[in-house]
Formats: sequence, structure tokens, C-alpha cells
Amino acid sequence: MEIATRPSGSTWACPSWLAPRIIADARFARAYDAIGDQRRALLKGLIADHFTLTPPVPSLRAQCTQQFVSGLTRHTCTAPRPFVLLLTDASLDAPALLLAALMPTLCSGVADVIVLRLGARSDLPDALLTACELAGQERVAALGPALAVRLLSECALCGLPGLVLYPDSPDLRRVLNRSGLRAQLEASPLRLAPLRLPTALGLWRDAPAQFAPERLEFLFGAHTFEAGGAQPGRRARKAPEASAFSAFAAAWRDLLLVPDARLADDARLATDARLAAGQGGARLVAGQSRIGLWTWPELSPELFHVTTQAYTSAPETLS
Repeated sequence: MEIATRPSGSTWACPSWLAPRIIADARFARAYDAIGDQRRALLKGLIADHFTLTPPVPSLRAQCTQQFVSGLTRHTCTAPRPFVLLLTDASLDAPALLLAALMPTLCSGVADVIVLRLGARSDLPDALLTACELAGQERVAALGPALAVRLLSECALCGLPGLVLYPDSPDLRRVLNRSGLRAQLEASPLRLAPLRLPTALGLWRDAPAQFAPERLEFLFGAHTFEAGGAQPGRRARKAPEASAFSAFAAAWRDLLLVPDARLADDARLATDARLAAGQGGARLVAGQSRIGLWTWPELSPELFHVTTQAYTSAPETLS
């Protein structure tokens, strides 16, 4: 038997001292105008793709009771986490990486989501603010290390099972390992979920005009790609050899960008058994039409929910 209801009980309240530090609408408007139509269209396309991959789910509390043949009875209760802090720094400024963390969070049914970037307010990139605004996330703040520690400490002490998503970068590791904070975090129901930043990115061109460098830089920021095949700005005298592409694609990578025709001609790139066998290949392959599509393997729907279980015996076995 399963019952779904609206969540009830304790809710999380944004600290009063944080509210004045939320970015004002005027700053979002300036960032929106600065990005330009073409780049906004790229962001809108990514947001639409993530909506398709992780459709919004209702914010419901589910209770389920299962009775097994052996007499074992399991009661399960699942509810959305009360809040999510998406803690970022410069390593997550790239819209492709940011939206891949933000969109599953916004679609998870969690009631309160705040994006917090480590650093000065003046350092907030226009791309980050515009990506957040287009996604419907307008609670964004910039905090220095001391205030970030204060917020995390208050969240740890509030006693609620919130979630902190963050890129596993050196700066954020230093914040989370501050004296006293680590012990508070470990003693609390707050869940920490580090995201392993990509370190191996590959890009293959069959023609010099493919994958414009300025578009790559906008979507992936400072993250660099190992490039193969034709080179931008040079006239291609002949198409790259098939064997050269096969060798390039066989290397292990977090992400490989290829022309769409390559995926259509060689479906093995998308579901290569070599990767499952630990023999190389890319974890994620994207065609040029989906140039900024990234997914974090650490994120799953279950991460955004709290599940409690109770075990007992069927009544007839207790008599």
C-alpha cells in the first residue's frame, strides 16, 4: 500500500542576515542584456534539454508498506529534502556545468534552493546570473569564506536533512574543512554531495568550422579540450582518416564532443561496451547540436529525497 501527501513538519527558513545579500533584480537585468540573443538561445536550449532529461516531479511525501511472504514487513517514508544549497565557485561558472547541477535540483521537488557563489559580488559572471534567471532561480548570493562557513554551520545546527551540492574544488574543500565546521557537519543530518569536476575533455572536428571556439569558451569556461581532426581557422585539404578518429575516440574521457554525423554513423560511441568493461572510451558523448549538454554522474533523484524505513513482522506472525 502506498500513500502520497504534501510534505508537513519542520521547514527551513533562509537566515535573515542572508536575505540582503541576495542579488537584486537590476543586476540580473544587466547580466541578461550583456549576454546577447545568441548566447541566451544556447542557455535556453540547454535548460529545455535538462527539463526533458529530468522532468519536474511533484513535492510529495510518500508512505509505502510492504509485506513479504516470509512475514517481514517494511514501512518506507520518502520526502523531498527541505532545502538545497548549491555552493559554487569559479570552477562551476561554466553554464554547461552549472545548469547540469541546477536543473535536476529545481526539478526534484525540493522547496527551497539557493545558489551561493564563493567570492565577491562584483565577480559574479553574467553567464551564471543569466543561466540562473532563465532557469527560474533568482535566489543567488555571493559570499566570502567566513560567511560561507557561517551559513554552513547554521544549516548543520538547524537539525534538518538539507543537501549541499558543490564542485570538489580546492577552494571549497578549504571552506568545508575549516576548524570546527567539519565536526558540526559530520554530526548533523545535512548531506554533502561533492561533484567531481571533469578533467578530460575531448573534441573532434571533421571540418574546421565545426565547434566554434567562442561557443565552447562560453559554455565550458576555462575547462580545456584536447582537440583532434580538423583545426579551426585552417583549410582542410582532406577529411580526417577513419582510423585516426577511432583512435581518438577510444581514449577515456569525461566528455567527447563529435560532429552529429559521427554519432549517426557509429552508434557504438553512445553505448560502447568498452567503457562498461573499463577499457576506455568517453563517459558522455555529445553531438554538435547538443554541444553544452553535460550530466553529473553523482546526481540521482534519490539524492534529493530523505528516506526512512522501519521493519517489523506481519501481525499474524507475532501472535
